[in-house]
Amino acid sequence: MTRLINALRFSATLALAGCSASACEPPLGDPPGEPAATAAPTPSAEPPGAQSAGTDILQLALTIHVEGYNDEARDQSEFDAHLAVLERLSDLAVAYDVILNFELSTTFVQAVDRWGSMFIEEMTAIGHNISQHSGDQSTEGLTGEARVRELVRQRAAIEAHGVQLNYLSGACSADDDWVESAVAAGFSAATGNVEFCLQSLDDATLPDGMEWIHKCRNQSVCHDPLHVETARVLHPWTTSSSATWLVDDPAGDLVIIISDESDGFVAMSQTGDADLTLSLQQWTSMIDGYLAVAVAGQVNVVNMVLSVGSTPDWDTAEAMFAEAQARQSAGQISWANLSDVVDRAVAEAAAQAADPDVVYNDVTPDLGGALPPAALPTDG
Repeated sequence: MTRLINALRFSATLALAGCSASACEPPLGDPPGEPAATAAPTPSAEPPGAQSAGTDILQLALTIHVEGYNDEARDQSEFDAHLAVLERLSDLAVAYDVILNFELSTTFVQAVDRWGSMFIEEMTAIGHNISQHSGDQSTEGLTGEARVRELVRQRAAIEAHGVQLNYLSGACSADDDWVESAVAAGFSAATGNVEFCLQSLDDATLPDGMEWIHKCRNQSVCHDPLHVETARVLHPWTTSSSATWLVDDPAGDLVIIISDESDGFVAMSQTGDADLTLSLQQWTSMIDGYLAVAVAGQVNVVNMVLSVGSTPDWDTAEAMFAEAQARQSAGQISWANLSDVVDRAVAEAAAQAADPDVVYNDVTPDLGGALPPAALPTDG
């Protein structure tokens, strides 16, 4: 795997430099025809992403949904197994200067407290980000004050570990008050909205052709990301209403940061396995596509989700991190701490004109299919 990663890094560097392997010399000190004999990367003295955070046009945000080990609050051995996967992922991320945004399920936080874990403190000390994942059935069926109380309870349990939360994921519901509840619970943003979230929209705001979403009764079935143009994926917007949250309201109280799918991370979330070559090709194409539409002077962030959950395909994850590291070294991208992105989005919202209306580009009903069991948000 080390030879593969070194070869990928060399190829990416050549591409960024605008030359080919035949036109550029390999790094000094390596035999001709061999990949650079670079030692495995080591963590820098700064937190992940610190070297270029905030200076690049395009930011990549990797969100980790910490979920799926449903008995870990009762079984310490299961919790320890979950921790081992998360800590290995953190080590790999740090080696490639990647910031992870851990969004913690209710069950995981309960396990942290029961078993006296320092996971939250340790991850923030490394330079990763911590927030709340409420898409674990813990708020299912709750509306109004009951929903607000549960969101506040979850937030307080995490903030007891010395962190301050300004956003949550899994915030939406089919009910008409999820935006208002998130704001009342003290959050500034919601991330990772999926198609199920469209159910709360009024008829005037729901995209044409998406009426079928009202027949969906399960978030795990209607779990696609929003199929909107890349420019709208990149730029967070604000809202104050569950009925119109798809429309940018610069005076709104809640920032919306949606996500896009990286094939590699999706496959790892579902089964743990991913095709390295195909994942890397789509990853490269995805970054290139977003670089082409990024707008200087505003927040440009691509949020992607990996559920752990399943154990990631380590070789594929490392190859994707290596490709991103080459681009970060070239000044094209940086890795995002989503809490910082939220602060920037809040600050810029009132000073910018509203984003154009959403153009929804795939209205195909998906009521007949569901994610594989490993990817379902089952804990809580």
